[in-house]
Amino acid sequence: MKRLMIAAAAACLSLSLCSSVHARLIDTVPMIVRADNDATITLTFENEPLLAKPDDVQAEYVCADGLDANGVPLGYGRFQAIPCEIRDNTLTVTVRFRGETQHTIRVIQKSSNPKKPKVLGVAQLYSLRPDYFALRPYRGDMHMHSKFSDGNKNESPALMVATCRKLGQDFAIETDHHAYAGSLDAIAAFSKLPTDMKTFPGEEVHSPGNGVHILSLGASESMTDWFTKSRAEYDQAVAAERAKLPDTIPDSFKHQIAASFAVWDKIRACGGIAVFCHPYWRPAYRQYVPAIVSDYLLETAKFDAMEVLNCDSSELSILHYNELRAQGKKIAGIGVTDAHASKNLGVAYTLVLAEQLDFPSLAKNIRLRNCAAVDIDPVSKRQTVTGEFRFSRYALFLLKHFFPLQDDICRKEGEWLLKALEGDEQAIASLKASQGTTPALRVKYWQK
Repeated sequence: MKRLMIAAAAACLSLSLCSSVHARLIDTVPMIVRADNDATITLTFENEPLLAKPDDVQAEYVCADGLDANGVPLGYGRFQAIPCEIRDNTLTVTVRFRGETQHTIRVIQKSSNPKKPKVLGVAQLYSLRPDYFALRPYRGDMHMHSKFSDGNKNESPALMVATCRKLGQDFAIETDHHAYAGSLDAIAAFSKLPTDMKTFPGEEVHSPGNGVHILSLGASESMTDWFTKSRAEYDQAVAAERAKLPDTIPDSFKHQIAASFAVWDKIRACGGIAVFCHPYWRPAYRQYVPAIVSDYLLETAKFDAMEVLNCDSSELSILHYNELRAQGKKIAGIGVTDAHASKNLGVAYTLVLAEQLDFPSLAKNIRLRNCAAVDIDPVSKRQTVTGEFRFSRYALFLLKHFFPLQDDICRKEGEWLLKALEGDEQAIASLKASQGTTPALRVKYWQK
């Protein structure tokens, strides 16, 4: 009998330990709240037995600047006790989230050691001022190549875009050299599939007599067709820009600068975003365009965005980008992979805040510098953000707390997209069932 009692006690202890091991905070809604406003936050737990003893549960709050909800300093390591309501497996609190910053709500066992309390869960939130709160975050790669130019000869533009979805991205733009048609091919393929992944027109432009590489993103027509079919118009535009250049620029460099200005203006006239590609790309031990050209283009900044991240040209681009911003220049920086095969995707992308996931919204907000370049270390997977401080601080929060919620969804959808492009009917059905899932995250986790 005694042995049975011991065995039963051991079983109960085992169950208790098992329950404790698996007890966890599984959801916090909303995650993004309005600054300087009250918000009601619901924390959902799994297998947390202490919620059945509400008198022994305490919710606590601290702002990232170490102040309480009223702006009073709490002291190092201290939290503000706040009222909470417990119902089944949920705990609800209402807090005034002061300023634009990160906030923490911690739930502890009240009867545990006050110096080292038993923590049931820690929730992270971010409060935003109205301009940022009206926007939603989207990730995308906007520079890649397929079999339509010098990419992998077995990989289509649509395959490249689908692979970007598998890597967690919300949009991607195929930018083949001299080939606007590649992006149109991807758009046509995706128009037949039930997916939230977006793709838009694009090409890498190489205009006559100009060594500067330019991305045309979202333009309504091909830049390659423009200077091929309307050469006289192109030459006239370049001549007009050349006439405006100062005499301090040597004549031998004027054409590249003037041609870049003309192409950027044409891209904008067609509703697109004009991007200065990899200013510090160094093939064959030298900068791909003379420093006189790249320096003038960067100083005048007549493009819409510059590639801050692009493969092995990133270090100097980041340094110059930061210096230009320190000088007061208002420059949008983006991150791209410039991948020539799907296996090279996923090491960089651009994070954009926009009203919605369409090209006009993305373009508007890139021009407003509501974007940043994100670099992913291939080994550690650590993500580094290069952009303006206000944006980047918020971006780091999103990368750690919001985007992981959609990564697994995107991975599955990317795999289904790749199969669907080959005609797999089951994959198409799976995509249809999943459609709307990632947009729903941007509804669920933002304060109503």
